[in-house]
Amino acid sequence: MKAKEIVDILLQEKLFFLTGVPCSFLKELLLYINDHKIKLQHIIATSEGEAVGIAAGYYLTTSNVPIVYMQNSGFGNAVNPLSSLMDREVYSIPLILFLTWRGELSIKDEPQHKKMGKIMLDLCKILEIPYAFASSNSKETINLLRQLKQKTIQEQRPVALIFRSDVIDKVDHKYELSLKFDHVSLKREEILNILLSKIDKNPIITTTGKTSREVFELREKFQQSHAFDFLTVGSMGCSAGIGFGIALQTKKKVFVIDGDGAVLMKMGTLATIGFYKPNNFTHIIIDNGAYESTGGQPTVSRTIFWKKMLKSVGYKNVKIIRTKQQLQRLELMGSHVLQGIVIYSQPGSRSDLGRPSLSPIENRNEFMKFLSN
Repeated sequence: MKAKEIVDILLQEKLFFLTGVPCSFLKELLLYINDHKIKLQHIIATSEGEAVGIAAGYYLTTSNVPIVYMQNSGFGNAVNPLSSLMDREVYSIPLILFLTWRGELSIKDEPQHKKMGKIMLDLCKILEIPYAFASSNSKETINLLRQLKQKTIQEQRPVALIFRSDVIDKVDHKYELSLKFDHVSLKREEILNILLSKIDKNPIITTTGKTSREVFELREKFQQSHAFDFLTVGSMGCSAGIGFGIALQTKKKVFVIDGDGAVLMKMGTLATIGFYKPNNFTHIIIDNGAYESTGGQPTVSRTIFWKKMLKSVGYKNVKIIRTKQQLQRLELMGSHVLQGIVIYSQPGSRSDLGRPSLSPIENRNEFMKFLSN
């Protein structure tokens, strides 16, 4: 089914509001919405739970049914508001979830999706969320959506339309080209290459998505050990917390290489880190303004003054990097205070970018052995 057909269905059913966190299974739909001037109000949220709250506000104001989209790996982030806000035993608020099925049992997927792939349908049942599966046939999908809308209105509770990987056709997009920051030429892999040479043999925690994949491939390219790196393949937004927890227990200098979307998802972690001020902790945020791993949808980082924000929560030394020359001159190892480094980047990666060949458990074991030495 084409993205345009889904949009036409939404408009036909008067479903004019959607919010959520991007997933690659919905890439074509979300980019199509951003490519065209459509009578839809679309809010890209920083977390799935936040999106459910936004949707509740929309309903309370308009009495109209909202849509919240999410990858099922983020379903866990939404369990609390789904059960304590939207549920029929609390405020009983209608909602249609567009839920993608990563880690479906019959399809090979990344290790971080295995558990949720197994339990997603059971979790829907436990939460008493009726569900149906989107079809690649537009007539079937419009009937399903019509039924789900009727059900959520009549029963005043959330329902879900589940999207498998092959439901939406791929199309060409113009929107990705408009994401670029002005006066920024650095790409993330180039940034990582320079950072790894500066950090040397110190613990590094890398955020989920292409950052971890690129760090792994750079280590392979230069025949370097992977033992220094903890690759956070899932758990979006948790890399800073992991690094903070490590910094509290070691005298080693600890480096977190994060992304803007991941930081936005759990910004409260910044305040926790800033309050306790570990002096062996460096938080590096590569801001490319996009959820690149899920298709290049924009984040809301353009409204953030990173230096003011990090300083306000307690980061002592904060630097903003926009050019290769600034990055090459950056001194990382001499700091003895909590520091934050924000490096602006253009979105984009190699088309042949691979994935780590080490399993998460193998990565964990090597990293723990390094830390224990």
